[in-house]
Amino acid sequence: MISKIISLVIFFLTYYLIIFGKGNKAVIAFSMGLLISLVKVSDTLRVSNVGSFIDFNTLGILLGMMIVVGILKTTGLFQAIAIYIVKKSNGNLVYIFVSTLIAVAILSSVLDNVTTLLLFSPIIIYICQEIEIKPETFLFPMIFAANIGGTATMIGDPPNILVGSASGTSFLKFLLVMIVPSLISLFLTILYFLYTHKELKLVKKDKLNRVMESDPKKAIVDYNLLKKGLLIFVLVIVGFFIHEYLDYEAALIALTGGAVMLMISKKDFDEISSEIEWDTLFFFVGLFAIVKALEDVHVIQDITNLIFNFTSHPYILILIVLWGAGILAAFMGAVPVVTIFIPIVKALIGTFPNSDLLWWALALGASFGGNGTISGAASNMVIVGMIENNFNRKIKFAKFMKLGMKIATLGLLVSSLYLYLLLKL
Repeated sequence: MISKIISLVIFFLTYYLIIFGKGNKAVIAFSMGLLISLVKVSDTLRVSNVGSFIDFNTLGILLGMMIVVGILKTTGLFQAIAIYIVKKSNGNLVYIFVSTLIAVAILSSVLDNVTTLLLFSPIIIYICQEIEIKPETFLFPMIFAANIGGTATMIGDPPNILVGSASGTSFLKFLLVMIVPSLISLFLTILYFLYTHKELKLVKKDKLNRVMESDPKKAIVDYNLLKKGLLIFVLVIVGFFIHEYLDYEAALIALTGGAVMLMISKKDFDEISSEIEWDTLFFFVGLFAIVKALEDVHVIQDITNLIFNFTSHPYILILIVLWGAGILAAFMGAVPVVTIFIPIVKALIGTFPNSDLLWWALALGASFGGNGTISGAASNMVIVGMIENNFNRKIKFAKFMKLGMKIATLGLLVSSLYLYLLLKL
């Protein structure tokens, strides 16, 4: 009982510090992971057993893709794509708006959401300054498009990597299941913003003249590395599709791609280290340790029993996971919520036919729920910070939540209906 109390105190203290911004969240999570090991609430939390509770497949996928994307980013490819969209629009702001959201969603399905938004944001901020509209008009929808696009694939979002690794689902199956609600949610989100942002249609084309003068070719700074890098990137994605047939872990594919990218770019680990999100990796390690402790002292089992005692109806269980993960992710962040829910879902698997739908409920809930508030996803915080720095204005938590919760609820409603249909098939 003492071990259970100590584990819960450390758990709640960790999330209090993370939610209320009492320090760097990665440092907090990693330190608390060490603390929960130091107090010996479980005999399995030892350095010699680290492979039993840290998911190195998840960390490997993240690290490999960070290297691949980080090197590819240095070629100027993604800036060129953003400029090309503007040039192709012929000054039509609605075209720029819709095309940007679609491009952000597509790229976010294979790149990190924060990276995608950081690559598109400079030219979008420039457009907002030129046509004198509020940056939120463009940048908030971009945040939601990135989070929705990232939902579609196993590598599009860290929570999906966690779910994919824990469930043992192949990249292809993950894509085939998740792409449907993602596309529907993206379509409805774009329609919503076109309806609410009627001012986009009123902007005169001549205000975009200076933006239209940009040349996408000038954004490319290394054509030779771009060609080789794109080939490696495509091969990595193909590798994800067929890794189960080759009997390779997805992490091995990603890390191999990262190693090859380092060789062809003639960069070393020190040069590319700034492109690797070390905070994310250490954040995961800390959370893995904390959740392992909660498992070992049977807190996770108690929560699972509580849920199952409340109801054993398959669809209600799916909705509890979907909406529970969604609401918690909006305030706590998607990654911590998924880390907590994974052992709960594992315990519920097999309790009813098609119980593997619980994995999709968790992935959809956490990803769509992350749109709810500024703290719901790293991409939300990064872009809000960018708006505040570039336009000298404060974005209130409640203002973002008022809009974000609408988009999050829309995604969760689409997912509820989608999962019901899958359950009945």
